[in-house]
Amino acid sequence: MSLGGWWLLATLVVYLFADILQQRLGWLILQPMLTSVLILAAAVAWRGQDIQAYRQATAPLVWVAGPLTVGMAIPLFRERALILAQWRPLLLTLLLGSLLASGSAFALACLWQLPHSVAKAFLTRAISLPFCLPVAHLVGAPVGLAAVIVGISGVFGGIAAPLLLSVRYDEASRGVAMGLAAHGIGTAVALRLSVRTGAHAALAMMLNGLITSLWLPWLWRHAAYVVGF
Repeated sequence: MSLGGWWLLATLVVYLFADILQQRLGWLILQPMLTSVLILAAAVAWRGQDIQAYRQATAPLVWVAGPLTVGMAIPLFRERALILAQWRPLLLTLLLGSLLASGSAFALACLWQLPHSVAKAFLTRAISLPFCLPVAHLVGAPVGLAAVIVGISGVFGGIAAPLLLSVRYDEASRGVAMGLAAHGIGTAVALRLSVRTGAHAALAMMLNGLITSLWLPWLWRHAAYVVGF
């Protein structure tokens, strides 16, 4: 097996180990994505591996993200009756959530006077990777940085959401909030809470990505000069 093949296998094994560890201990801080990233980063640094070589070796995992996102249609189909019955409040929540998710992150980046390239990357903070990468390219944000920001927000959203969204919220509300705020990772956490929570998280994640990818590049082309970009 080539060195690239070993890194791909190691990535899968480390993630499975991190996932099993969290399930056994039940600690939210041991979010599998965070744990596996820390372990793999240490391994790459210890081996002196070039990060670009590691990215090439694990590129198939990025490709798989697209089909896995489509696979979220399964819990959606199971909950279709409830979703259709609530389509009006869901649509309003998604529209407002899309605007607030991108706008608030961008506003904070500008408030902290971060470089323009970093501020533009924050525009894509709340959309999952299959949507984030092309949208980042369209608004002129560094694609790699945008992906990192999406990953970090998903990790911390997945840790914080079960704590902040107490049981007094119904399953649908919790799911929509987790899908909007923490996209793929939040949806994975939501699916462990219940099928209904996971279905609504998947719906929010996918529609938020679709809605944002439609309005954000168009609005940025017409309004970037207003904010000095």
